[in-house]
Amino acid sequence: MLELLKRLALPLLVVFGLAIAAHFAWDGDGFFLNLSTELLGILITICYVDWILRRHEQRQWKSTDERIANRLRILLNATISGLRTGLGFGTDVLDQRVASSLDPYAMHKDVMRIGEHVIAPAARSRVQALDQNGWTMLVRQIRNAHDGVSTFLNVFQSRLTPEQISGILDLQEALVSSLTYYTAFPDIMGVPVDELPQTRTPPELLQQFGCESTVKELEKICLLAKKLSESVDASNA
Repeated sequence: MLELLKRLALPLLVVFGLAIAAHFAWDGDGFFLNLSTELLGILITICYVDWILRRHEQRQWKSTDERIANRLRILLNATISGLRTGLGFGTDVLDQRVASSLDPYAMHKDVMRIGEHVIAPAARSRVQALDQNGWTMLVRQIRNAHDGVSTFLNVFQSRLTPEQISGILDLQEALVSSLTYYTAFPDIMGVPVDELPQTRTPPELLQQFGCESTVKELEKICLLAKKLSESVDASNA
């Protein structure tokens, strides 16, 4: 609708205004008044037809868009649940009443709650406590989440809002960034201090910087997942 207004409606509206001004400025035997009336009729017709077409398209795509929205919620569930598993949280952090209700929407909201109020606040202490096996598990979960996000975006981007596409791209970037230090220093992350290899930069500093960088991105992932969840609810309201 906005693009139509820019390309057709706004120019017609400008000409309509000029015609009205010309009617009061010159005696044209009603020519400019008739012209403005015709232009106003064309403008109303364009807007009405565009509204009808958009309503028709929305009705046609309603069921499909709802299913895509559900797929996005499942993707966000998998992303946050992967972080939960990778950071060593058990199922005890889940609301058992919600889980037993088998309500997909309520379960999704509970997973988003866990991301915001359980994983993000504890991310620093959990990451710092990871050993090498723990890092391997976390990295595997993050890579799985990244692959899932990439696949979803490739398949469904044509039916997503610009806000959702931007949020998914931000999520994808945060997932990649969370692996930066591990990818560069896999032989440092999670290694006991007395077993760290010698490096030009003190290895304990590299390990510390790696943990801080990872924690920052994990917190961002939880925030982005919550915002995406809210955008899905808003677009399907």
